[in-house]
Amino acid sequence: MDSTAAIKKGWLRVVLFLIFFILLSFFGSSLAGIVLLMLGLPNADTALFYGGTVLIFLAAFLSVWIFRKAIDRDTFASLGFRWKGYTSERSTGMLTGIVTITILATVLWAMQLLQWFTANINWIEIIQISLILILVSFSEELVFRGYILNNLLQSMPKIPALLVSAILFAGFHALNPGMSLIAFLNIFIAGVLMGSNYIFTRNLWFSICFHFSWNFFQGPVLGFEISGLDLPVMLEQNLRGSTLLTGGAFGLEASWLATFVLSITTLILLFLFQRKYSIVE
Repeated sequence: MDSTAAIKKGWLRVVLFLIFFILLSFFGSSLAGIVLLMLGLPNADTALFYGGTVLIFLAAFLSVWIFRKAIDRDTFASLGFRWKGYTSERSTGMLTGIVTITILATVLWAMQLLQWFTANINWIEIIQISLILILVSFSEELVFRGYILNNLLQSMPKIPALLVSAILFAGFHALNPGMSLIAFLNIFIAGVLMGSNYIFTRNLWFSICFHFSWNFFQGPVLGFEISGLDLPVMLEQNLRGSTLLTGGAFGLEASWLATFVLSITTLILLFLFQRKYSIVE
């Protein structure tokens, strides 16, 4: 419990924040959709995706800033943006995302369920989607680890707070195209993984770097859909076999292989972080 906050209970601050953030995001996205519909743009779906991502980023930043200042009565930077001294967290997050995606893709390739072909690369689109994925990583980590998990940790022990924040993170993706129970479970596990460092360090760079590298190497580099979204890619795929293994149109996040790999990775990270930071605590 934070004695300096306007609302003392951390879980209640989270509930009010979520209501405000969801309403603000819904209003912004709806307004953008109406404007694009009125303009009659030829690539309205693409424009809506890019524009909606930017609006959600702005909604996330504005919501967190308002609640941090007015309700938490603490600084925005204290959510976990300290750069110095967290080089290992950044590199671990980036490498973990790359390695987990590579393992999943390699298994599918070894099972002869996946082939790659050279794509006609539009580098402008690749740069654009890279910037969008940076915004996605920053905004979602700011909301779900930086604000929500941070405040839950003031109301409950580490593991329950981590699990609740991960459930909320998975719920945020529930309306993505092709969402399934397996995809929900895997996004939940990914939420636990990305919060595994934060519960010990209160620093966001591990989760931001993992979030970006997971999405970037899954989509633009290796050609998978990301949470049901078809994005510009550097490699085209021929993907076949059971969707329980490949994830189908939703991407690797709907694969039982991802469930296994993400679960093992999460347990390893929790063990290593607990061991590393228990001395500090």
